[in-house]
This record gives sequence, structure tokens and C-alpha cells, in this order.
Amino acid sequence: MGINYDSEFIKPEIRAGWVVSSEIKKVWTIQLDLIKVFDNICKLNNLRWYPMWGTLLGVIRHKGYIPWDDDVDIVMPRPDYDKFVEICNNYITEPYYLQTTLTDSECFYMWVSLRNSDTTGNRKTCLSKKQNNGIGIDIMPLDGCQDKPWKYQLSRLPVRVITVLANTYVNDFNKGFLAVCIRRLLRITGFNYKKVYDLAEKWNKKHAIENYSKMAFRAHADPLTKVIERDMWDKRDLENTIEMPFEYITIPVPIGYDKILRQIYGNYMEYPPMDKRQAKHDVVYEPDIPYREYCSKYYKTKYE
Repeated sequence: MGINYDSEFIKPEIRAGWVVSSEIKKVWTIQLDLIKVFDNICKLNNLRWYPMWGTLLGVIRHKGYIPWDDDVDIVMPRPDYDKFVEICNNYITEPYYLQTTLTDSECFYMWVSLRNSDTTGNRKTCLSKKQNNGIGIDIMPLDGCQDKPWKYQLSRLPVRVITVLANTYVNDFNKGFLAVCIRRLLRITGFNYKKVYDLAEKWNKKHAIENYSKMAFRAHADPLTKVIERDMWDKRDLENTIEMPFEYITIPVPIGYDKILRQIYGNYMEYPPMDKRQAKHDVVYEPDIPYREYCSKYYKTKYE
């Protein structure tokens, strides 16, 4: 299945002083298509979802992508997230694929990704793994969290320890000496990272949203309390949504977007200096080549 690109949309252009290439425009097109597929499933089943972090910032400040950004982050309240994961495969066919730690090979994430298998787009360290490396959008669950950051940090400590070990075991993002040593030791012992995922999910689900006034993505990777505090959101700011433009589609934005963005970024309408305008991850994109073909050729990945 080829991608039908809008010839005008994928033309290179300068946005906010940043050159957006035709290749990135193609990546955006594929992700926007994935958002439409995802949103359609959610609408048919009355499931709530919200863009978050840089994606939400892009909606409000740019009415689309941040020009130097290339990913999509979506959050869903836990009941909606679990329902989506349960029913998604009833609505999608190739090339769309719902990637989860339990269903994909050599993959560990505390969220799911909706991917297009006819494309290539993932971190370099993932391309040699037998997981689906198509261009995707990330979808993360929101659970309840304590009002006090230190209490929240303490409550999630057991999960953070075991998921850091699992992430270190499966992924090669961290190249530090200690991480490399731990990774080698875990791989020798045959660490069961899928069981860790299952245990972590059960722990997070214990923190039901209705029992708290705040929500958070409890598997957030950053251990610093001052950073975590930015991502502890009041439930009332997420109770309702309004439709806003995101490139050539519209998506639901939480009613409390201003408070959320100020909490995360401060003065979010101010652009960062040019030397800070860069993509967050070291990602390889080949929007017109299926990941199996690309990874087999350039990374010697052996698929079954």
C-alpha cells in the first residue's frame, strides 16, 4: 500500500525560521494518517484522548507540528487506553499495526504505538531488532497520582526500578558503562522483560483515576521530582476537549491546555533559540520503504 502524498503539502518550506524538508513532510503525512485511523476508532467507541507534550504545544503555537519536531505523543485515561488496546485490531488491517511489548518481538515500551508497516521510522538502535520499525504514533495511559510530587515518586519507585532494568535489557539507548554492564548481566541471566511489563501494568492500574485529583503517565522515564511535577495534571483540565486544527486535520485538545502547557514549558508561546531547535530523538526515516526491506538490507535484521 503506497502513501498518497499531497504534492503541495510535502513541498519543503521554512517555518519559524526552520527548513522543513520534503522527507519530514512525508513523515508528517504518514503520522497524520495514523492519527485519523486512531481517532476514528476512538470516535466509534467513545474513547477519550489528548495530544500531549510537544504535540499539544504544536497544536496551540503552530496549528500543526513544531517545525523541528517529528513525533506524535498521545495520552488516554486508563479505562479508554485499555479499551483501545483491546479492540484496536478489530478495526485495522495491514499496513497498520498496533505494537505492544506483549505482542511484538524484541520490544519494550510502557505504552503502545500505532505503526505503518509499509514505512521505516525508528531510533537507530531499534532498527537491528525484530520489532516493527514502521513510522508510528505513541499512545500512553494516564493513571491516578498523588497530589504531592514526593509521594507520587515514592509510590512509583518499585515500577521505575524494574522497568529501568527491563528497558536496559531490551534497548540499547543508554551506552554508559554501568548500563552496558547491567545489560550484559541481564542478557546472560535471561531477564523476563515481558513479565516485568505485565507486573508494571498491574501496579499502575491499581491507581484508579477516580481515587485521585491528578493524572499522570506513571511510566515517565525521568526520575527527577521537579520534572515529574510538570507532568502531574489536574483531572478537571482534562475533563472536556475542544477541536483544534493540526495541519490539515482537527484533533481534540484538553480544555485546560493553557494551564497544562504553562506547567510543562513555562512561557510556551516563546520560541527557543535556533541552537535549541532540534528533534528529540536519533531517528532514521525512510517513509517510502517498508521497514522489513530497509532493516534487512542496511541493518542485517533477520525476520522470521
